[in-house]
Amino acid sequence: MAMAPTRPVDPRLAPIVRQVTQTIGRHGLKPGEPEGAKAVLRVGIEEDVTRLIQAYWTPFQADVPGRSIALHLEVPEPRVHWGECYLSPNSVCWFFFFGEREYDGEIQLLYYEQHKDPADALRNFFDHSNWYLLTATDNTWDDVVFSLADELQWGEEYAVRETTSVSPAIQESLKKSTIMWLRWRAPDGEHTMPVWYYYDAKASKIYVLSGERQQVLPGAERMRECEVILRWKGKSANVAELGADVRVIDGSDPDWTEVADKVAEKRLNIPGTPEDTAKRWRDECVILELTLRS
Repeated sequence: MAMAPTRPVDPRLAPIVRQVTQTIGRHGLKPGEPEGAKAVLRVGIEEDVTRLIQAYWTPFQADVPGRSIALHLEVPEPRVHWGECYLSPNSVCWFFFFGEREYDGEIQLLYYEQHKDPADALRNFFDHSNWYLLTATDNTWDDVVFSLADELQWGEEYAVRETTSVSPAIQESLKKSTIMWLRWRAPDGEHTMPVWYYYDAKASKIYVLSGERQQVLPGAERMRECEVILRWKGKSANVAELGADVRVIDGSDPDWTEVADKVAEKRLNIPGTPEDTAKRWRDECVILELTLRS
């Protein structure tokens, strides 16, 4: 549950604060004590930020003048990784990722970006955090707690609440179609593409096959989260855009046979029986089990 400020916020920062609360809520983060946590996201306000960064052998200076909303995400184990994001309403927004090298313990810059739009910077910071910080250290968003600076305390009246059930409108959309859009980050960058899926309404799980010639998702074997984009049938308008946690099911998984048989039974225009198809997939494919966050 993420919450918005009880005390007045600078009107220029208020839209950014709202976006931060929504993003924290969408990822299912909960407030918690940094001590003992696997990963911590700290949120606060900073002023006149200056960062001297060295990319390869070339140093450069990143400036964020005035007040900005600052996010610091740290993963202490097994090696220190952290990210910094500075969201400004009237200047360029920056984010950076750093990590401890395994072979010598030196800290290196892993990635950085700048954006004019705070919303773009925030979305990309969370997307890249999943890859450069969490996946790199075998963590997920479930392992992250967030804490707030004393100057930025948030109250219940603007709570963004989690839900473990899929809303009726989302269920209806999932039942009526077999195609949705998926957005995820892989080693070669961000991907967005339409995918065929099977929706198990009883379990509230979405299953996406990767490995057939018609549907190969780059980096599917390492995917841990994604964005599910549902659209009205025959229209370009979105029904919803939701975060999802991903479990990769391959041929060695105990659940493979049961899940693959279900997916194969719903797959149209393929030769052979569903059982034969599932057996063929075992060596060639993985199945992604998606659990919507809200």
